[in-house]
Amino acid sequence: MWIILGSCVGFVGFLLYTWQFKWLLKVGRNMILGVAGIIGANMALSGLGLAVGVNLITAMVIGILGIPGFLMLYLAQLLVG
Repeated sequence: MWIILGSCVGFVGFLLYTWQFKWLLKVGRNMILGVAGIIGANMALSGLGLAVGVNLITAMVIGILGIPGFLMLYLAQLLVG
């Protein structure tokens, strides 16, 4: 019985560990793509005077929120800037 219980706990722990690792990889990938997107959008929108800074905070916003975070940063810059 203890072997079965230990195996179940270990399996659930493994699933949680891999899920968190996959989530971190997804956020990292989104951060890299988001920074590249910000750089490209800044080049395209420089004539309008609209630019978002490339820093850790903006990269994390895009990494966690994805495309809506990207749009939110530019909308906030448009409203505030």
